[in-house]
Amino acid sequence: MFMTEDNVASRQSKKVTEESISSTRNYLDHGGMWSSSGMSDGDHSRYSMSMSVSMYRGGSRGGNGRPRSAPPDLPSLLLDARICYLGMPIVPSVTELLVAQLMWLDYDNPSKPIYLYINSSGTQNEKMETVGSETEAYAIADTMAYCKSKIYTVNCGMAYGQAAMLLSLGAKGFRALQPNSSTKLYMPKVSRSSGAAIDMWLKAKELEANTDYYVELLAKGTGKTKEEISKDIQRPRYFQSQEAIAYGLGDKIIDGRDGVYEKRDYEGMLAQSKAMRRIGGPGAQPAPSGSR
Repeated sequence: MFMTEDNVASRQSKKVTEESISSTRNYLDHGGMWSSSGMSDGDHSRYSMSMSVSMYRGGSRGGNGRPRSAPPDLPSLLLDARICYLGMPIVPSVTELLVAQLMWLDYDNPSKPIYLYINSSGTQNEKMETVGSETEAYAIADTMAYCKSKIYTVNCGMAYGQAAMLLSLGAKGFRALQPNSSTKLYMPKVSRSSGAAIDMWLKAKELEANTDYYVELLAKGTGKTKEEISKDIQRPRYFQSQEAIAYGLGDKIIDGRDGVYEKRDYEGMLAQSKAMRRIGGPGAQPAPSGSR
């Protein structure tokens, strides 16, 4: 059998474009499930939509059953549980996201705590090279103090330098460390610079101011004097979990979900959302998390 230009395969291939096979188009058209062209409309509805809803309930859907938006990403799901995660060095993009998350959660419900998980090397990398700015950490610290919500901090890996300072600034009694986590204090640094004498003098003044802020905030978090902290951070100082608690950087060691964590009934929340849509019509939206 000879193939001609006018055949089923040729006509079908002309319909395939980069946009038509993208994951975004597949999700919007088929509810996140791949549908074979051989399926009838009834099969498509039965397999595509019902299976995708049972497998994942994310993403709002319109009246025709098609999703209006993509499912939430992992940071959004954590944010819904009032969890913020600092998992990389403190650079401007990290600070921008973390400050925005803290401010939103405090606005959403200031009577509930915010959980800040920390696994960060601070503003320096493992080679003690400056990769971030100390002022970024101070912006996060000021936002933590500004929020009415209590900030529960957890060292879930490492908290070095400015990250250790943020750990110590959590709500007293709720600054936790995991058993194998490590904490380290070190002096702030500025990036290497050269130029006119006035530029070097300005860098020196910047370093002096950053060190003063760092010591002051550590003294506030640990309860120690500035003189004692200034002496202790002349050289990098490591702490194991129990040593960090003894120094005042934390309050307790946790190896499982603590009793203070809020347990949420997501099945009940889903049923409540469906009931509100039935009462208020297709335009009704579920209540914000602060009123649940």
